[in-house]
Amino acid sequence: MEITKPIALPSGCALLKIRIWFYTLAWVHLVFTAIVSLSVDMSEDKDPRVSAYINIRWKLITCWFNMIALAYFPICLYCDWKERRGMWHVQRVASIRQLKDYVMTSILFPTTMFADLMFWRIWHKDLSLIAPPRIFTYLPYWAQHSLHTVSMLIMLLDLLLVPRRRPNNLTPGICLMMAFMLTYMAMCGISFLNGEVVYSVFQIFDSFKLLLLALMVILECLFFYLVQWCIVDLVWSPQSKNEKKLKAQ
Repeated sequence: MEITKPIALPSGCALLKIRIWFYTLAWVHLVFTAIVSLSVDMSEDKDPRVSAYINIRWKLITCWFNMIALAYFPICLYCDWKERRGMWHVQRVASIRQLKDYVMTSILFPTTMFADLMFWRIWHKDLSLIAPPRIFTYLPYWAQHSLHTVSMLIMLLDLLLVPRRRPNNLTPGICLMMAFMLTYMAMCGISFLNGEVVYSVFQIFDSFKLLLLALMVILECLFFYLVQWCIVDLVWSPQSKNEKKLKAQ
């Protein structure tokens, strides 16, 4: 698999210090949101469709990418701390940094952007497509923004704050993204066959509409995967060119 070579920054660079604070706050926010969200107990609700969410919530796409983010932010902190200490080129640090960038660009960014934007589109149209509307009364409104707005903004800021280069071949990243999404879809399908409805839309749409929905999900994730590299080119290409000029001199 091809990994993009990151752009090195001076150990005292202000951007590096900003990133350390950024990842610290992002991780603290996510931990706090997780504690608040997961402490909610709906298992005693009289509606069995609502009480079932005590287990179903672990299968929501929001839970999946936030669990990955819970591990991603500390790894980012580790890499940036090492970089600040001048250990950028240490093999272990370089390998971890490349792996976490691969996870970010192939899984976290496209799935978070897709899921959060989809959530708010459905929120303002018909909540019953996601879950029984009563389920949303268990979480305060601010928690919905923490789970579905702040997460999206954090991914965008990550893209703007971390120097990256577009890989020569996008296929490996697309394959990883597809593998993640197909695994998630398979889990949802198996759960549905076992009588556990992860999203209410599975009971509302017929097979043809569900197939179209799956295709739309894949295309939207692919769209966000490609868009991120356009942003990377726009933000970081000038610095990459400057580095090449300095090396040539």
